[in-house]
Amino acid sequence: MTRRPPEPITASPPRRIRFAASTQTWRDVVFLHWPYDPGDLEPLVPRGARLDVRDGRTWLGVVGLRLTGTRVGGVVPLSRLGDFDELNVRIYTIGDDGRRSTAFLAMEAGRLPVVTGARALLRLPYSWSRVVRRRHGDTVAYSSSRRFPGPVGAGLTFTVRTGALHEPDATAEFITARWGTHTAWYGLPLYLPFAHEPWPLRSAELVDFTDGGLFAALGVPPPPGPPTSVLYAPEVHPRSGLPLPMLPD
Repeated sequence: MTRRPPEPITASPPRRIRFAASTQTWRDVVFLHWPYDPGDLEPLVPRGARLDVRDGRTWLGVVGLRLTGTRVGGVVPLSRLGDFDELNVRIYTIGDDGRRSTAFLAMEAGRLPVVTGARALLRLPYSWSRVVRRRHGDTVAYSSSRRFPGPVGAGLTFTVRTGALHEPDATAEFITARWGTHTAWYGLPLYLPFAHEPWPLRSAELVDFTDGGLFAALGVPPPPGPPTSVLYAPEVHPRSGLPLPMLPD
């Protein structure tokens, strides 16, 4: 496929989701981000995409969130199955079609049927893990511990203290204004689109962070220190679209 120029970064979705494959709410979303040398993450990029690089650096993100109110097709509720905590690790990509996106290296969740279905149907890197979210006043904490596939016990733990509304800046837009996911679906490059209202971002302060072996399990060099960007959003309401194969021209 001929590589097209990267699309602009936009705070609102650049495309409408006409038919929702699913709808849900994401709550207590915590973003931790580190700048990385592109060479450290390039081997992890799925086929059909390349790293999104800004000022010679790319980014690795750890995101904790609570998923609630999931409805298949925007209509059929998943009830308890669609209500769970998740912790993911992601990188930032540009598809050969120019769409800016993310690619997940890990998606840790405690709902085994969701994990099994997403791995089989969409080839997303979900793992069955114990993921716990704790919120007390202005602090939000996440911890994960992997069950399957291994290594058993690999995980992350972190706590943040939320603050005031975040003033827009180029870095925050780069790492949060993403409207899809690149993945490899049985060898075929696939793009999974989604859309939601602009992020209601707040600044946050990292209270503690412990790498329990998840980075090593993913083949990612450990972060070179504390995250340089820590953000929080109370909730957004995404609509996921149908998967789109990225076929050659």
